[in-house]
Amino acid sequence: MPFTGGCLCGRLRYEIDRRHLNAMHCHCGMGRKAHGTPFSPHLGVRPHQFRWRRRDAEPQAYESSPDAYREFCPRCGTHLLVHGQSGDDTLAIPAGTLDGDPDVTILGHMYVRERVSWCTLEDDLPRYDEWPPGFGPTATGGPEPPHDPH
Repeated sequence: MPFTGGCLCGRLRYEIDRRHLNAMHCHCGMGRKAHGTPFSPHLGVRPHQFRWRRRDAEPQAYESSPDAYREFCPRCGTHLLVHGQSGDDTLAIPAGTLDGDPDVTILGHMYVRERVSWCTLEDDLPRYDEWPPGFGPTATGGPEPPHDPH
């Protein structure tokens, strides 16, 4: 059964294949501004695992950093995914856009070097200064990254 999600107004809906799903808390400064939170959980999926179920609007893209684009709903502004320039890049989906309370296991923290000082990490999850291996907009080819067994 795939995970489903979408934007606040419902114009954009998606589904993702839950196999080989990677979920990480991202502490990057760009994401902090995009989400208005100190960190955001993201799901890393390959392009073939993602598909639009409803596109009543064309997602708008913003180049938030070199080779990283954020797509959002033009009506309600919901940030729906991050991807690189290549069509083969891994997609990062904000977990907060998923429907309901899906069974997602967070595998670690990324971009901890950009973490704000007032946000403490009180778990034993692995920490990465940047993208962990196999996760992120420039992760292409190679072995599948470690994944959530659910």
